Amino acid sequence: MNKTKLIFVLLTSLALGACSNSDDDELTSQQPKFYPMTIEVTENPMVQDGEGGGTTRAAITTNSSFDKFNMSYVYGSEASSDPITATKGSEGKWSSTGSWPGTSDEVTWYAYTDGTFNQTEDANKLPYINFTVEEAAASQHDLLVATASGTYSGTGGKLSFTFDHACSALRFYVKKSTNINDKTLTVSSIVLKNVIKDGKYYYGTQSWTLGTTSTNYTLLSSSQTLASDSYVLLNGSEDDSYLFLIPQTLTAWNPSGALSNTYLEVTCTITNTSTSTQVYSGTAYIPFAATFEKGTKYDVKINIGKNSLYNSPNNKIIP
Repeated sequence: MNKTKLIFVLLTSLALGACSNSDDDELTSQQPKFYPMTIEVTENPMVQDGEGGGTTRAAITTNSSFDKFNMSYVYGSEASSDPITATKGSEGKWSSTGSWPGTSDEVTWYAYTDGTFNQTEDANKLPYINFTVEEAAASQHDLLVATASGTYSGTGGKLSFTFDHACSALRFYVKKSTNINDKTLTVSSIVLKNVIKDGKYYYGTQSWTLGTTSTNYTLLSSSQTLASDSYVLLNGSEDDSYLFLIPQTLTAWNPSGALSNTYLEVTCTITNTSTSTQVYSGTAYIPFAATFEKGTKYDVKINIGKNSLYNSPNNKIIP
């Protein structure tokens, strides 16, 4: 081979090598970037309100008691299509198989223990959670929500969530009023009627808009003979008898009109203690009004007596 041919071969090889390296670089740059994340969780506990007006309910969820939650993210006009799940391991450390989106923009993360994440369909794209409180005790869940934001480089991929309680938590207590101490009161069922069960929790304002679907919540489904000296906690222990409601104001039924708004439906039997003569047996109604705020625990005390029991409009069971 002469020098001219040798130079040509070397130049060709170098050119091919340069093309090959360029292709490798292009393929490398097209591979999706993976941004791992770490997760830290704390919680703001519920506030205990002052005196509030057969199936166990639920316990209040705390940082130590929940082991899973979902996350959705938004950056710019982009939003995650499916929630990312975070789980807590046996050592109490949180992890996720999801990753930070491949962007240098600031990302806002929305965490929630239940419900469905959405954005409003207008130009504002306000983030919210669709949530429903089911009547069935086994389906009762507390709702905790949190946000975190930042860039990946600024946070080092660490998400720090401080969860807030978005629902109201109610414990119900009942007793016989002293004004019927001469009577024996046995109650077999108490149902809270006409309470809104669905709504939207908005992250930006930390507030709710109520839905339109009402339901009933069973507070007692086993027979109890009540005394007047102390209140009896309905369904469960001090820690696991909570009914979770979407925060709302309940307007009481007006006993002068047809049944409407909110009331307690009580199945009971009333007898004169001294003679064992039956005074009443059947369904009675008690008007019920209250305002419940998010993140607050309430002890609701029901005092059943002459002034509260009706069996029809304008008709008290015990005059």
